[in-house]
Amino acid sequence: MKNRVVSSFAAASVALLSACYTQAPLDVAAPAPSTRIVAQVTDAGAAALGNTIGAGALEVEGVIAEATADEWKIQMLRVDDKFGVSNPWQGQVVAVPRQFLTRPHTRRLDKTRSYLAAAGITVGAVLAARVFGGLIVGDPDDTDPVPQATILLPGGIRR
Repeated sequence: MKNRVVSSFAAASVALLSACYTQAPLDVAAPAPSTRIVAQVTDAGAAALGNTIGAGALEVEGVIAEATADEWKIQMLRVDDKFGVSNPWQGQVVAVPRQFLTRPHTRRLDKTRSYLAAAGITVGAVLAARVFGGLIVGDPDDTDPVPQATILLPGGIRR
């Protein structure tokens, strides 16, 4: 029972956290600097950029450093490849000819959804802790009063 509840809670948390971002198609030829983008890499792009971004690249995510209608300079955040591996980058700038990218869209953090997700996770964790006894402080059967300050003397004598 506990494992099922924990699994359900974990799945709900992942769903909530993934809802923290909004995506919209990118309809401009040259996005403004600091725009966070995600785009598919064409087959020709994967072949041409293989030595730069890795073999078999399918998707790139990054922040536009500079862009023209023909070339985007992207501060790379990740590159996903055809093997199912998502390779994180540290913001290195890569010049990518525009014809090597398809279906570009923007990705923005939605603060309202993020706050709601955080509140939902917190409430869920507190409720789960209450249900499974994680918030019990002390022993309910313990009727002894809280001990007063005790001074320990050498030899283990209490005073």
